[in-house]
Amino acid sequence: MKDLLKVRFINALITSRYYPLTARIFTLACFSLLIAGGLAVPHVTEKLAGTLRNTNLAALIVWSLWWPLVIVSAVLFGRVWCQVCPMELVNSLAGKYGLKRKPPAFLTSGWGVTVFYSLALLGFIRTFWAHRFPERMAVFFLFLLSTALVTGLIYEKRTFCSYLCPVGKLLGIYSCCSVLEWRVRDEKQCEACLTKDCVASKFAYRLTGRSCASNLYVTRLTDNRDCLICTDCRKVCPHDNIRLSWRRPFADFFGPLRLATSEFFLLLLAGGLVVWEISEEWSAAKAAMLFVPDRISALLGTAGEGAHLIHALLLFVALPVVLFLIPGIIGKWVNRISLLDSLKNFALLFLPVVALTHLLKAVFRIVSRLPYFPLAFRDPKGLETARALSEGALTLDKRLPGALDPLLSGLALLVFAAALSAVWVVGLRSPLFKSLRRGGQAPYLAAVTLYTAILIVSTVFARF
Repeated sequence: MKDLLKVRFINALITSRYYPLTARIFTLACFSLLIAGGLAVPHVTEKLAGTLRNTNLAALIVWSLWWPLVIVSAVLFGRVWCQVCPMELVNSLAGKYGLKRKPPAFLTSGWGVTVFYSLALLGFIRTFWAHRFPERMAVFFLFLLSTALVTGLIYEKRTFCSYLCPVGKLLGIYSCCSVLEWRVRDEKQCEACLTKDCVASKFAYRLTGRSCASNLYVTRLTDNRDCLICTDCRKVCPHDNIRLSWRRPFADFFGPLRLATSEFFLLLLAGGLVVWEISEEWSAAKAAMLFVPDRISALLGTAGEGAHLIHALLLFVALPVVLFLIPGIIGKWVNRISLLDSLKNFALLFLPVVALTHLLKAVFRIVSRLPYFPLAFRDPKGLETARALSEGALTLDKRLPGALDPLLSGLALLVFAAALSAVWVVGLRSPLFKSLRRGGQAPYLAAVTLYTAILIVSTVFARF
């Protein structure tokens, strides 16, 4: 377990009064430019939007570079994006001058995040296609920034980041798989500390070097879900007692890790999204998954946003509910526990597969979109380029993705192997699953293995 804060350069960066403040200012400026780039494009037809999302520079950066890299970084290294996120800057600055009210129980319970994520995924993204229409993407980001601002003006500290941001919570769940952790070096030193500067209210609203704005006490952290790694507690600690250390992957699963009910529903939605995104790699699997939504949309005579909503509800709610219920019901019967507890057990075991599959899809997306970047830099709005591509007057140079394809295919198999290995190790050796009745792990392990096998088959047929 190597403490990275023992490395002089890293320690100097983390303890600097200018970090991560300057990084957040930079990312806020970048977000502002991306919003402007999205708003600069007029609304187009759905057919053209499928191409425009890859030729508009702002949309291309957001959905084919920034978001995939955020997912990859969270699975591998934890909530490092939250460290430099501009939403944190907006929320914290507003909180410094706002009403500083205590957040309501609905938010602190975690349900605020789940509801927000549901609205973002099912509404903005999958019904109104904010991931395809650049101007709707810009409106979505403006909505996020406005929510962070208003939340900060009303509630104390960084309530938005801790209890409302859907991105942060999903990254927090994924970060349980990561190889880094932010913890104390010596718990006894914390117990002996008289000032407790890392949680002292008098430092809560400093611009930098403040006490924890997420109401966390570092010595009590047992997993990576809630800490934003903002580095402020390290700056304010008088005893230099904070570490950033390497650890074995999936280490949190071998502690007291349990999913809250709100986190279970969040993971259920994310699981549906990931299953769809990896399945759409194979045209046959994509057609099979769209069969029922398409028939229902045709039967109801819906089109446009109405059809999108039907697809979203069936693919990201109904399908994962069915997938989770099967092992959940069997696990309830075998282990003689409540259905909700059984579902949460399965979700926790399925988490490594969801996280690593999401990482894999993120890498696929980055590589597949590489040919669009030269075109997008030449025509940042991307409208003329999209029309030229749609009319066949312009073609993409796909030599680089083609050359990388064999490597990606091999990576896919390695990632799935890692996911299955993690599932079986966690399922057989973690305290939670070892505490189940004899054979109680079987329905969960069998279901995760079966579902992962289906994802592997889809990937193999798509890429080999």
